[in-house]
Amino acid sequence: MTDSTEVLRHLDAALDFTTSGPDTGGHRYPRGAALVRHLREASAAASRLNHAELSTRLSHFADYAAGELPLSLLETWYIPGHREYEERFMQAILAVGLNRGAQMIEEFMKDRPNANAHEVNEWFQRAAKAMEQWSIGESRMGGIKLKQDKKDHLTWLKRIQLVFNDAADQISIPPDVVKEISEIPGSELIAQAVQWQRRRSALTRLRTVIENPKSTEKNIHKELKQQTWIFGGRYLKEIARRRLTTTDEIDIPLLRGDGSLHVIELKKAVVPNLVEPLRSHYAVGTEVHRAVSQAANYLRSLDENRALILAEHGIECRRTFATVLIGHSRFIDRAYDPTEVAATLRTYNAALSRIEVITYGELIEAAERTLSLDEEPA
Repeated sequence: MTDSTEVLRHLDAALDFTTSGPDTGGHRYPRGAALVRHLREASAAASRLNHAELSTRLSHFADYAAGELPLSLLETWYIPGHREYEERFMQAILAVGLNRGAQMIEEFMKDRPNANAHEVNEWFQRAAKAMEQWSIGESRMGGIKLKQDKKDHLTWLKRIQLVFNDAADQISIPPDVVKEISEIPGSELIAQAVQWQRRRSALTRLRTVIENPKSTEKNIHKELKQQTWIFGGRYLKEIARRRLTTTDEIDIPLLRGDGSLHVIELKKAVVPNLVEPLRSHYAVGTEVHRAVSQAANYLRSLDENRALILAEHGIECRRTFATVLIGHSRFIDRAYDPTEVAATLRTYNAALSRIEVITYGELIEAAERTLSLDEEPA
């Protein structure tokens, strides 16, 4: 789009920066102040040459690099055919939604044949409000997952999977809804049973993924996402925003009840040299040291940006704690006894501050014990 030496110089600087990460072979694509500066300077240079289209495009790229513009908008604006695809997709979604709405009203009228237009409209408005709470079901037949506070006015839908959320997710439930649900005979036992089964299914899926030697960190993250109960009852939820500083992206940021942060750093489950012999004892392997160093860098960055993060996101990062999940006894060299591996990690953790290293096997075993306790009769 340009042959200007000045514009090209700034663009080359931006491209060089995106592949400047150590030992990345040009695949890191870092962001931050330097990249934003290169792009803004390129945009300003294009503007001085009256290249308005190029200047606007580079300005948009700078806004994206600064975290001020979503990638979806850039794709819509600059990827050929993307806008048309999105329009066709939304048209199809709208058509499906209207058809489904007609089916919902039809189901409602079967049970309420004498309902007047006002009652139908009122019910449909309540159903429409609950739309943002729906998600795709996880069973073989799919269907809809529905939170427990969306009840009678949606029972006309077919194949609903009720999802009874953790206590933290119920904070926003209106008191009148809570009262109505609590008055249903056996509702507490049903909620407990559904929650237990949901957690059991999630743990089974997680175990399958972790024990698959071909699974990546991304595969594991997908199963762990939003399953904060696995890490213990002190956590409210996973924070949606994973990038709290310009340099680091946290795998799983958890929010505690007091508003403070806990960082979960995920590594591979297949780590044969999780521990190594050291004279008459054992020591953790190189990959563990690297993972802990990465977590320590995250904590330092969060400490340094504590005031800004607290002001912008309301998250307390002072003295944030980190957990490194790495390795599994199934994949460790058979020369090492599992008890020796556990003892080595305990010794290593005893010398750490604000960081703990645990294996995926230990995580699953702790979750299994929790579910077993929940299963026992009171």
